Amino acid sequence: MSFLSKFGQVIAGAAATAAGVAPLFPGLFGSAAKVDKAGAVINSTLNDLTNVAGVIAQIEVALAGKTSPEKFGAAVNLVGPIIRTSQLVSGKKIADEQLMQKAILEVTQGVVDILNSLHQDSVKTS
Repeated sequence: MSFLSKFGQVIAGAAATAAGVAPLFPGLFGSAAKVDKAGAVINSTLNDLTNVAGVIAQIEVALAGKTSPEKFGAAVNLVGPIIRTSQLVSGKKIADEQLMQKAILEVTQGVVDILNSLHQDSVKTS
């Protein structure tokens, strides 16, 4: 069993997805206005990345009987809106829609690869 499969099972059985480590970061950056803004950007980025990983894990469980390409397609359809509404992209004009879609595919595949690269023993069940 892969990390992603095991992680998906844990997510499916959990009452809520953990917020991750993002709340730990603000204290590391101090309290100056510029530093707080940098901390907020880091928190936002970490939350977006955590959301992408969560979506991928949920797809793994929800589409357990489906093929990898079907799961990937479903994940891309859910990851796209996360990226498009992220602080990085939101409110900006997209000049090249094909390049944006390519990036969404690559980000999705990248997070899938990260999750699959982790050892299944790394999944915390509590």
